[in-house]
Amino acid sequence: MKTHKEFNQNKNAVSAVIGVIIMVAITIAMAAVAYAYFTGMVGGGEEITPVISFTPSASEKTIQVASADVDAIWNDINITFTNATGFAYLTKTGVVSAGDTIYLETDQTLTGTVTVTFRHNPTNTIMGDAYTFQDVS
Repeated sequence: MKTHKEFNQNKNAVSAVIGVIIMVAITIAMAAVAYAYFTGMVGGGEEITPVISFTPSASEKTIQVASADVDAIWNDINITFTNATGFAYLTKTGVVSAGDTIYLETDQTLTGTVTVTFRHNPTNTIMGDAYTFQDVS
């Protein structure tokens, strides 16, 4: 019986009204944070890799853009040429459009077997396949 008496003597507690007000405030704060996160006000949002399809021509030593998203720009795309002895980059500017062509024999300096890769810089994503050309001069 002594423990029950000690329990009743300790009156330090938060009233039920104050407890409910605190719980409601916490719930409202959590809802506001969730709303801000899901509507994109918090966080940078995700960068989306544009869809670009390429058509390589081994006989002409070219790669042509077959189709591209409207918002794709060349400044965001890293074009890398590699062969057995080194690598080179091609920088293009403007909007990517169907019909844009990369000429392996004039747009870069590597010779022999050359592999071309396209990487979207903001998302660090390889676009398409690696295209390999033989006997580039």
